[in-house]
Amino acid sequence: MKPRSVAWGRQVLPPATLFLLGLAIALPLWGPGLPNTRGGGDSPFLLLRVHQLTADLRAGHFPARWMPDAAYGLGYPFFSYYAALPYYLAALLHLVGIDLLSAVKLTQTAFSVAAALTAYGWTRRHFEGRAAPWLVGAAYAVAPFHLVNLYVRGDSLSEFAAFAFYPLVLWGLDRLGERPQVRRTALPALAYGGLILTHNVSALIFSPFALLYLLARAATATADRRRFLALGLLALGLGLALAAGFWAPALLETDRVQLTAQTTGYFFYGEHFRGADLVQRSFWFDYEIGEGRTPFAMGLAQAAAILLGVAVLLARWVRSRRVRWIEGVALAGLALSTWMITPLSRPLWDHLPLLPMVQFPWRFLSIQSLFGALTIGTSVGYRRDTEGAEVPPRTSSSRLRGKFPWVVAVALVAALSAAGLARLRPDYIPISAEEFTAERLQLYELFTGNVGSTIRYEYLPREVVPRPWTGPSLFDPDRPPEPRPLEGGLLAARETLHEPIRRVWEVTVEGGGARVAFPLYWWPGWRAAVDGEPVDIGPAPDSGWATVPVPPGQHTVVLWLGRTPLRAGAEGVSVLAALALVALSFIPPQRHREHGGSGISYSKRASVLSVSLWFLLLCVLFTLPLLAPRYEAHGEGDLTMDFAQM
Repeated sequence: MKPRSVAWGRQVLPPATLFLLGLAIALPLWGPGLPNTRGGGDSPFLLLRVHQLTADLRAGHFPARWMPDAAYGLGYPFFSYYAALPYYLAALLHLVGIDLLSAVKLTQTAFSVAAALTAYGWTRRHFEGRAAPWLVGAAYAVAPFHLVNLYVRGDSLSEFAAFAFYPLVLWGLDRLGERPQVRRTALPALAYGGLILTHNVSALIFSPFALLYLLARAATATADRRRFLALGLLALGLGLALAAGFWAPALLETDRVQLTAQTTGYFFYGEHFRGADLVQRSFWFDYEIGEGRTPFAMGLAQAAAILLGVAVLLARWVRSRRVRWIEGVALAGLALSTWMITPLSRPLWDHLPLLPMVQFPWRFLSIQSLFGALTIGTSVGYRRDTEGAEVPPRTSSSRLRGKFPWVVAVALVAALSAAGLARLRPDYIPISAEEFTAERLQLYELFTGNVGSTIRYEYLPREVVPRPWTGPSLFDPDRPPEPRPLEGGLLAARETLHEPIRRVWEVTVEGGGARVAFPLYWWPGWRAAVDGEPVDIGPAPDSGWATVPVPPGQHTVVLWLGRTPLRAGAEGVSVLAALALVALSFIPPQRHREHGGSGISYSKRASVLSVSLWFLLLCVLFTLPLLAPRYEAHGEGDLTMDFAQM
């Protein structure tokens, strides 16, 4: 019998080291200023989004849909179309007192850690011991595309965070498969809803894989197969309902914004398939973008480790004459996600609705990273059966149960980490948290031409034609923009309240009345009242400014953003789904027959040690903002935020 200290170490140390690996991966973020992803992303977008979301939350605007200071100060419905769950985390950190830059970096670091831990937790249920799950978590965390989303595509926080939700969805389905109970639908539902709210494109491409996983799990169940399948579909449906407040308006109100050019030019999927360039040729992963160089590919070390896992799997199948379902899922998921990146999948891209909106076939590298890490993990472990009892291999049992799996796992992780991190040398935009203001946000838009942190101004209201290249706030920052009369005469106008989704004006109109355009982009949901009486509001021709009819004399005009019937209904569905998930947590667990032993029983001392270790690791995470070097601003600094090296 092993000492309790040894058992505790084997239980806690693997996830603890993965926690530290996640911190190490994110450590280059914590240099002075903001990491500059000028090679393939626009990292200042992160500051813009969190800054504006924080302003919304401070004003009580939830769920947030509007960027009040974007589009040169005229407003932009960014959050109604862009999944922003990770930005909510950063905004909440900012609200509790963490500065803007540190809130962004802390959010990125937290999701770096979460990806490794959720992959470990998921595969812990499928392998004997902990070497294989630890290898899966580490290989997934250092997967090149995972790092590319952090350091090359620096504005893709949502896509980076989605990595943590992929294994969490499958983990939830596994728990449900072990005991098909209604209360166990909560975890997969929350995970799937969280994925949709984190990155809708990632949810779109991962959903078929989640369904295939559900079917494969059901096909191998020895009992309650139909019940599990029904509950699995219910869980995914609840997740869909939980996120309905976001995805329903985003899909059904696309005609209200300028989304027509999202699959043309650079964003046409046909330009981004991978063939011979699917795998980089250098052992050290190259993050640069240039002639014949792309980071949107597999790493050579990653590909070699995956091939090793495939070889071990095939040899094991030949020897045992048995294909275990999780191993089959690993290879099937790996093959399908790889196929979607190559030109061989072109017919599917040409004919499947919504798929062209993914834009880049290499986005499937994220799913390939998950199943590739699972395949790598099989090289040092074997699966448990559906009842939880270990299924030993026919040969080399003592070797697999000894130190050999850990030796191989550590060697593979060392090689993968060295290959992925050795050439990672980010530079930094010289900016401090205090320097980012609404004025700088608008100057950044002016300099880059990117409206509201989008390259193609795709969420501008459709009435704003042609697109603006500047705004009234930039002509005279010391003088607020004024309303303009479209009809009649406007004698005076003074803004008395300026909040993210509420504006109040005192206006004086000459005899005969006037139709006044206020410096705010109209979008469905904006409403107006004159002296407390509701009036019609609509867009001005071409400019898209919100226009309101005002009678003669002096009046108080109030404009505020409300809910359309679609948004109110979709948010109601989300609230009902959330209440259903809360209710599920109160359902008492059903009694079940235990199979096999009862597992390791831990003393109070071991529990205290475990809690203390995790508390210490969390303290390390949250002290990073205090320990990180800071850029000290001198004068005006770089108002362009060094976009593409100016």
